[in-house]
Amino acid sequence: MKFKYLIIDDEPLARKLILSHASKIDGLEFVAECGNAMEAISLIRTKSVDLIFLDIQMPEMTGFQFASTLKNPPAIILTTAYRDFAPEAFDLNVIDYLLKPISFERMMKAVNKFFDSKVDHAVTTIEQCSSRSIHIRADRKIHKLEEQEIVYIESLDDYVKIHLKDSSLITRENISTLEVKLPSPPFVRIHRSFIVNSTWVKTISNEGIELNGKKLPFGRTFKRPALSRLSSKT
Repeated sequence: MKFKYLIIDDEPLARKLILSHASKIDGLEFVAECGNAMEAISLIRTKSVDLIFLDIQMPEMTGFQFASTLKNPPAIILTTAYRDFAPEAFDLNVIDYLLKPISFERMMKAVNKFFDSKVDHAVTTIEQCSSRSIHIRADRKIHKLEEQEIVYIESLDDYVKIHLKDSSLITRENISTLEVKLPSPPFVRIHRSFIVNSTWVKTISNEGIELNGKKLPFGRTFKRPALSRLSSKT
């Protein structure tokens, strides 16, 4: 999934720098650049835009005036050479406020805030969006996975590893939080470090299970409920 962005700035060099930085960030897709707000008003009526890099001081109409004309505005990251606008900027509930000249590191931080806001309000870090598909945020992208693609989930301290049939994804999350969000069935917690997709389980023993060529143990506190739930599926 990629989020479409628009650059609005009356300075060509500023637009060029923003475009250069943004082109290096996975998950963003360039739509257009505009030299003034009036041009952007016409464009935004016909183009789908998720994020705007918006200059504040521009001729004819300021960035603040432009933002106030939008009934359902996309996310906004303000760009300006002046610190004095910060209080007014955050009254607009913008994602971030970048001071020119903008470094790549500072832009990356702002864009990550945008990614986080989309995840928090749209699908969260991982959640069931339908009975058959799940969204997972990893590598600064949102991955849509079919339920049956996930073989098992492994806890790695502050992260979890999502094991697929032939690959894996790592996302920053707590396995207990995921246990609540994942649909049950088919997902079963068998150990403090493992949640398995019961549709992939090939064998079940008193010690653990085997799935996709991997053996995983039962945890002491999870063994009895896990055995009950897994056995009912065989």
